[in-house]
This record gives sequence, C-alpha cells and structure tokens, in this order.
Amino acid sequence: MTFPSGDATLFFTTVGAGPAVVLLHPTPVDHRFWLPLAETLAPNFQVILPDLRGHGRSEAGLGPITVEKLAEDTARLLDHLAIAKAFFAGCSIGGYTLFEIWRAMPARVCGLAFCCSRPQADTEAVRARRLANLAKIREGRIAEFIEEQLHSLIGPSARQRWPEKVDAAREMMETVSAEGLVAVQEGLAARPDSIATAWTIRVPCCVLAGGEDPASTPSDMRLLAEEIRQGGGSVEYVEIPDAGHFAPFEQPERVALILQRWLDVSDKSAK
Repeated sequence: MTFPSGDATLFFTTVGAGPAVVLLHPTPVDHRFWLPLAETLAPNFQVILPDLRGHGRSEAGLGPITVEKLAEDTARLLDHLAIAKAFFAGCSIGGYTLFEIWRAMPARVCGLAFCCSRPQADTEAVRARRLANLAKIREGRIAEFIEEQLHSLIGPSARQRWPEKVDAAREMMETVSAEGLVAVQEGLAARPDSIATAWTIRVPCCVLAGGEDPASTPSDMRLLAEEIRQGGGSVEYVEIPDAGHFAPFEQPERVALILQRWLDVSDKSAK
C-alpha cells in the first residue's frame, strides 16, 4: 500500500487489529526490520509498518531526509489511515524521529518507545564519520559502506549466533539507492539535540538499550530515561546486554515481550 507525502510516494503495510502502533525502522534497512516483532504484537494491536522515505519501496523525494520530513510523513500516514492517535516505537533514526513527532504533534501520541536512539545531536567526530560515509557513497563504494554498517549496527553476539540476520540486513541495505543513502546521511548530520525535548514528554515511555551498541550506548539511553523522569514523565528503562544497535532485529522475541508488556500497561492506563 502507498500514500502521497509532499514530494514522495511512500510505502507501508499493516498487520493485526486494535490500538494503533507505528514502528519506525532504522537506516539503511526497511519495514522488514520489524516484521518478526510485529507478528507478536498483531493479535492485540494494529501494527503499522512504513518504509521511511528513501528506503525499501518508498521514494526519497528531494533534498536531505531529515527527522522533520519523516515526522511529517508519519502524520500524513496517520491521516491516510484516519487514525487520530497512536503509540510509536522507533530504532535509531526511527527513534530520533519520535522526538520530532512529540515536538510537532504531541496530541497524536499515546506513548513513545525509544530503541537505541540517543537524544544528543551528533558530535563533531560522528559528523566527520558521516562525511567519510558520504564520500564513500559518492565514489561508488557502496558495498564497502554496507559492510561497515553491518559490522557496526549488528552486535557481535548476533553476528556470531545468527549470521543469517547479517545476510537479511545486507539484502535490505542493498535496495537503498545511492541518492537515498546520501540524503539520509545528510539528514542525520542535521538532526537537532533533543535532550530538552525529553524533559517535556508527558506520555508513557519505554527506553531500550543494547549493551553492545556503540552508537547509542547504554549510558546515552540511561541519560534519555533520566531526562524524561526528571521532567516529570513516566518511563521504563530496559537494557539487553547482548544486543547491538539493531536490538529489535537481532532479538525480536525478547524486544517484543518488552514492548508488549509496556503497551498493555500503557494502553490500560489511558482508558
């Protein structure tokens, strides 16, 4: 299924029925990242799985793929489905988008689950790595870029135990065009700091960290949980010691149980 959003036509699929839950995947993969987890949630929730612009079967549109654009896309998807409010979960760039969703449309948010998505903006060192990635992509060294991403985004435990997951992630990454890869790296480099935003969140939150994640470390994710809590928000913090940046993809059954419990409690408290 597709829907129009600004200068792009975007793809999404849904499974299940019940309260709406939107799952926003990381880069450079697509909605299939969430499918095993979504099947666990489907008996009790309507799980909505978009391909973010520039990924999977969604067009990139023009210019950098920013969190502002991704939040606008999400709002238009809810409009397309005639859904007033939803729960949202996001991993990496999907989680960064949740901060913008809260800033832009808090009235449409039932709860937020941040998976491996730190609140801080990029440091100078991270921006330098993004510039190096952009150079690789523009020089046509996309296969090299993908192999580096697989090594850094999937934790060592998962790479050793489930090599088929590495192959599945590689297949998704290889569908992203060079233009899409460039646009998302440019957008990530421009994303704002969201620590102050965390203070303002007043809906139930779940913060999930991977113990093997070098990009959004457990320390980063504990900071997010503490900022939400100090601002007066409700938050559950969970750490999976043997998971990396792609924790929901690496261990979907385990993360599904965490989200299922959090969603059940949050949905009941809202009624």
